[in-house]
Amino acid sequence: MKLLLENWRKYLNENKAKPKLRVFDFDDTIAKSDSNIYITTDTGQQIVMTPTEYATHKVNPDYEYDFSEFDEVINPREIKQITNIIRNALNAGTEGREIAILTARAPEAEKPIRDYLESIGLDTSMITFVLLGSSNPQDKADWVANRIENGAVDVLFFDDSGKNVKAVQALESMYPMVKIKARKVKYAEDIDENLAERE
Repeated sequence: MKLLLENWRKYLNENKAKPKLRVFDFDDTIAKSDSNIYITTDTGQQIVMTPTEYATHKVNPDYEYDFSEFDEVINPREIKQITNIIRNALNAGTEGREIAILTARAPEAEKPIRDYLESIGLDTSMITFVLLGSSNPQDKADWVANRIENGAVDVLFFDDSGKNVKAVQALESMYPMVKIKARKVKYAEDIDENLAERE
C-alpha cells in the first residue's frame, strides 16, 4: 500500500503543470501555411476558406467541413515575431516553465509540425504538443484550465483567433489568483501584405 501511495505521489509530481505556461497556436500564429478548409454547404455550394477566414466563420452544423489539408504543413512561412518569443522561452529553459503548441489540428499533423519547427531551429523535445482535432474555442480554454488546476499560475496564450483568445480570457474570472494574458496575433496578415507588395 505504501509503495502504491509513493508511486501515485511520484506520478502526480511528474504530471503536475509547471508554474509558468506559455501556449502558442500553430496556424497563422507560428506559421502561415497554404492549408485550406473545404466546405460544402447544405445546397451543395463549394467554399474554400483560409485559416484566417475560418477564424471568424460561424460553424454551420448543416455544412460539411474538410480539414484534410491540415494533416500536412503546406508551404509554411515563419511568423518570426512569435517564433522569436518561443526561442527566448526555450533558451530560458523549461525548469518551472511549460511551452506548448495547442492547435485545432488533428493528431496526424504532429509529425509535420515537429519537422517544420525543427527545420527553423526549434528544439521540439522541450515543447508539449497538443493537437485537439477540434476548432471549438472551449476545448482550448479547457486544456489551459486543466493546467491551471494542476499548478500553472502564470499563463501567456497566443492565438490568431479572437474566439480562442476570448475563451481563454474568460478563465480570469474563474481563477482570479492566476496571471492570465491571452494575446490575439495578427502578424500573419503582414505576410499576405508583404507577398502582395512583391508580386
